[in-house]
Amino acid sequence: MLVSSDKLSSDPMNVVDWVNMFALAVNEENAAGGRVVTAPTNGACGIVPAVLAYYDHFIEPVTPDTWIRYFLASGAIGVLYKMNASISGAEVGCQGEVGVACSMAAAGLAEIMGAAPEQVCIAAEIGMEHNLGLTCDPVAGQVQVPCIERNAIASVKAINATRMAMRRTSAPRVSLDKVIETMYETGKDMNAKYRETSRGGLAIKVQCD
Repeated sequence: MLVSSDKLSSDPMNVVDWVNMFALAVNEENAAGGRVVTAPTNGACGIVPAVLAYYDHFIEPVTPDTWIRYFLASGAIGVLYKMNASISGAEVGCQGEVGVACSMAAAGLAEIMGAAPEQVCIAAEIGMEHNLGLTCDPVAGQVQVPCIERNAIASVKAINATRMAMRRTSAPRVSLDKVIETMYETGKDMNAKYRETSRGGLAIKVQCD
């Protein structure tokens, strides 16, 4: 539909539709039992590739140097969460999966957009700050609802985080270190119903046919 519709081609928000599609495609592949890359988990696997696809389609074509820098930056941020907090929805809720992926993608995009290292960290921080408290409540225990759409939303959020980080002129009030620490503490305080057990939230409100 995106390719064939003239009306959509003139829509200034058309890029958002494409980013959504990039993320949804990866997560649908995961839901169908296909092969995906954990980034940092299968439930959040659509965000990092969707943001890179956005760059490839709407900024400039990626080169080997581009994707190496993108994955090194995003991977380094992921390692910080893995070492100092958690990337497990069962331990800290979806903030540890989709939140971390959003943070990783924002950092990677900032790097290939030419951001300074400080701006890369700011982008990563923004990507997580606005996912704090995100619950993991998969309907029927499947990585489908709300996981698939959540990847699309977080992909757009990661792009926005990068843009905000690269345009700010003041020093950030919240550091990446502090947001990682806060995410972990928030996750530990989270009721077990909202940590991948499917015993609360949407998991008990949405019935599967």
